[in-house]
Amino acid sequence: MGISDETENERKCAWFTPHHIVLIAMWLITTVSLLFMLNKGVRNNFQFYPERNMLHAGYTVVLLWYLTRTGPIIKQLPEVSPSSLPKWRFGKQIPVVIIALLLVSEIYGQGIVLPLLMLATLVVLIAWWREIDLSQVLIGFVLTIVAFLGGLPMWQNHLVERTAFFGLLIFTTPMFVAGGLLYKRTGLGGSQLYFKQYRKVAWSFLWGCLLFVPYGLLNAAEGSPGPWITWVTNWWQPFTLTFFSPITEEAWFRLFMVSLCYFALRPAFNKAPALAIVFSTLFSAIVFGLGHSGDLMHRFLNIGLLYGFPMAILYVRRDWEHAVGAHYMIDFIPWVMVFLESV
Repeated sequence: MGISDETENERKCAWFTPHHIVLIAMWLITTVSLLFMLNKGVRNNFQFYPERNMLHAGYTVVLLWYLTRTGPIIKQLPEVSPSSLPKWRFGKQIPVVIIALLLVSEIYGQGIVLPLLMLATLVVLIAWWREIDLSQVLIGFVLTIVAFLGGLPMWQNHLVERTAFFGLLIFTTPMFVAGGLLYKRTGLGGSQLYFKQYRKVAWSFLWGCLLFVPYGLLNAAEGSPGPWITWVTNWWQPFTLTFFSPITEEAWFRLFMVSLCYFALRPAFNKAPALAIVFSTLFSAIVFGLGHSGDLMHRFLNIGLLYGFPMAILYVRRDWEHAVGAHYMIDFIPWVMVFLESV
């Protein structure tokens, strides 16, 4: 099964199924409504709070419905052998308990998931080092350079902390390579770049951007990235600044974290792989949300479940490039608004 392969029935009647029709209608309603709000100065007066929340939740539900009804067939995903104590009766349940405990610790602010994720990256690379292709490492390195150049002005203007900036960058290439190695064993998500399907990269990226235009408008309406930024005065800056977070964070939280969690959880849910997908994407989304600033409920509900969860589902139902495009659009529209407010 190839990455982002569509079923034959979907190709025949793609635009005439209920989930496609409702998605298009909700996309238009959300986009037009938010453009109206932005024209009314919502970034400065923070009005339409209930309406924005309703649109956010509504579009998320419709998008998730659309994604679950399209894409690869879950039952065709290969089984995964237990990676911990395979001969022990309860060995399959150990990763379930560990991931649950990690999630609880993250909610209570212990901050141990990301260091463990970096350690796990090294373990995966060492365990399967014979399968590493130099060309995949070079692709990951190029992605890291693009992210570095895009995010450099944000670090120079103190919008991103030094530790977070370089920490995300350093592990982008290892996680890109390790994520591909996990895909070979799970068949979940994957990357067109990793398998050198270059013609499909732009298509996936642009579709991810299009699907997440409403999220970009919502993010802009919420005031992101902040009213104090005055240094975005060149028209090209919104296009380049936006590459940092989509590349680094999607490599961390989607390509590697979702894949690793699914690899660990799948043996416990071999008869119900959808449950392993749901738990993996929820774990990734919540950790992603809690890693941002703000009060706990905002990070958990808004950033985690209403932004991070749809991106995680988009990754597993399509590919990594779709998720990068989605994240790019979420950040791109707010940066365009900052540019328009600065000139």
